[in-house]
Amino acid sequence: MRRIFFAALAAFLFGFGFVGCGDVDEEVCAEPQFTNITVNYEDSNVQSIFDLTNEFRTGSEAYYWNEDNSTKTNLVGKLSALTLDEDLCKAAAIRAKELVNNFAHTRPNGTSCFTVLDELGISRSAAGENIAAGQQSGESAFTAWKEDDKNYSGQGHRRNMLGENFSKIGIAYAYCPDAPYKYYWCMILAK
Repeated sequence: MRRIFFAALAAFLFGFGFVGCGDVDEEVCAEPQFTNITVNYEDSNVQSIFDLTNEFRTGSEAYYWNEDNSTKTNLVGKLSALTLDEDLCKAAAIRAKELVNNFAHTRPNGTSCFTVLDELGISRSAAGENIAAGQQSGESAFTAWKEDDKNYSGQGHRRNMLGENFSKIGIAYAYCPDAPYKYYWCMILAK
């Protein structure tokens, strides 16, 4: 009886530990939990995030809190607009699909989120990733990443979008009606 209990417990724990493979090597990860996934990187939600990010970078709100949470790094007038990069959008699409089953900055096979860039042959000298889940529009995903109401430790997404080293951006989202958050967003910034 005890052996059956532990076998059932192991099956339960390992069953829920599996993550989706997306477009990575099927041999290095388990079968995806959710498969009914639609991915998009060419619609008005992507354009909205792109436009809002560039307005943010070049507008009057281009600042973030410093570690002391009482002073700010002001970047107003210091940043240029980003270029929407098709290859980075494809990388973001792969990552968005992976996020449905494994919402983390690591890939389903346990590697860094940035290995998707290596797999697609995208060279870069700097890279950053923002992810979000649950927002039903590009505008609401951008607002979540903007982190207006956070202090320094909570403004990692904001600092990414205001990164002085970044010159291009890729954006995509995945929709899966069966998954807990339904919408999964990915932004990849690079130089």
